[in-house]
Amino acid sequence: MVSIRRLTLLFAFPGVKAACLNSRDAGSGSPCKPKYRISPIDGSKIALPTKEQLAFQDYEIAALIHFDVATWLDVDGCNYDPSLVPNASLFNPTLLNTNQWLDSITSLGAKFATMVVKHNCGFTSWPSKVTFATRDSSNKIRYNYTTADSPLKGLDVARNFVNSAKKYNVGHGFYYSVVVNNFLNVQQSKVRPGELSPGQVGITDAIYDEIVLAQLTELWSNYGSLTEIWFDGGYSATQKDKIQSLLQAKQPQAVIFNGCDVNGTCVSPNSVRWIGNEKGLAPEENWSTGLADGGDPTSPHFVPAECDTTLQTEGRWFFGVGQPLRSIEEMIGVYHTSVGRNCLLELDFAPDRSGLIPADHAARYKQLGDFIKSCYGKPIGNNKGSSKGRGVYHMAFDYPTAIDRIQLMEDQTNGQVIRSYKVYAKIVDIGGVNGTLDVPWTLVSNGTSIGHKKIDIFEKPVTVVEVLVNSTYVDEPKWRDVSVHLCDQLVAKK
Repeated sequence: MVSIRRLTLLFAFPGVKAACLNSRDAGSGSPCKPKYRISPIDGSKIALPTKEQLAFQDYEIAALIHFDVATWLDVDGCNYDPSLVPNASLFNPTLLNTNQWLDSITSLGAKFATMVVKHNCGFTSWPSKVTFATRDSSNKIRYNYTTADSPLKGLDVARNFVNSAKKYNVGHGFYYSVVVNNFLNVQQSKVRPGELSPGQVGITDAIYDEIVLAQLTELWSNYGSLTEIWFDGGYSATQKDKIQSLLQAKQPQAVIFNGCDVNGTCVSPNSVRWIGNEKGLAPEENWSTGLADGGDPTSPHFVPAECDTTLQTEGRWFFGVGQPLRSIEEMIGVYHTSVGRNCLLELDFAPDRSGLIPADHAARYKQLGDFIKSCYGKPIGNNKGSSKGRGVYHMAFDYPTAIDRIQLMEDQTNGQVIRSYKVYAKIVDIGGVNGTLDVPWTLVSNGTSIGHKKIDIFEKPVTVVEVLVNSTYVDEPKWRDVSVHLCDQLVAKK
């Protein structure tokens, strides 16, 4: 998949009136203006989250499902050839079973799944009923590049997916590529000039905007309450206001991937941002606030980060015949550089040409899910931890206890307020004083952003009797959870 995550088109046209602008008024009633409060310590702005953004961070792991006519291509989708329109007859998954998808999704531990229902080829995974006029005729034709035009004869794959997600108690969302549609000869939300290629239909820019809004209306009206909506690469200035209005009318509760432009203009108060790469790699300093990449602790925008990446090697999103998988060691490393750095991990799922998650993929997802549960499902159980106020958290153990990492969680209900932290331990491995457990404090880890979750893995396991966390902050923090663990060393250190 070509990296078009960034919002590069939004509001790029001078003179266009934006409906949601930056606000200096924290009390403004506009749903798209940032909400913040003022630090009682230094007067800085503390961005405030919505309940939907906090729930999004709590999910921690999600699935991003790539499955459409591009599954039958040797290349990874229609990203690199704007004239490529694979024949709809290719889409013929003879063993399609979305319950089987959810088996793997839940074995990973994902709490919601977002399905790519229209990618860059233009093929829709539901039998869209949208009609439109072509550039050569005022007579309307049906959008005839859907499952209704495939051997499935109109089977609604999106509906099957939604039904399965509900059965497994997993949230569901949709990815719809707004900026690219090879079937309609559209790139960067604009119809390309020149002759049409085989399979393409000629339209105007205005008609394209109408088609986008009509298909989004179908998706946002007929499939229940969506957990997440993806805008990969954004949308044009001519589409923005109507998309924002449609969101508020149909799916106000959904979190919106790429919902804010870097200039601070947002289409939803529930926006989340892209981390800036497709490796599942957040920077060590990754904030819940800010509008790009690793965020910004001084920003008035609470916009959590999402880390998307593939299970297949070479960044392949759609199923590839014989495409190797990333090792379990590498995927454990990805977990720690995403979830362990305050970033939701959205991992690709690529059903094969039969319509099933391949067995080796399923095994790797389960391996990763099993590691996470075994490592973090239950902390070391004999500690007595408590918040001591003024940003301090203390843990005392009933007896010397081996640990190799610490997991820190901040209560962000009133914003992310911790700005740095240091973790100290009394380590008996280095010897007591006069043969007792009266040992000195040793610094074992430190960092800046905690946010929803920060996991620090020590250089080596240590045996401790006490652990102490100190922090600096812009308002006295509330610790949501602090826990220590000792885990199987299948960890790719990053």
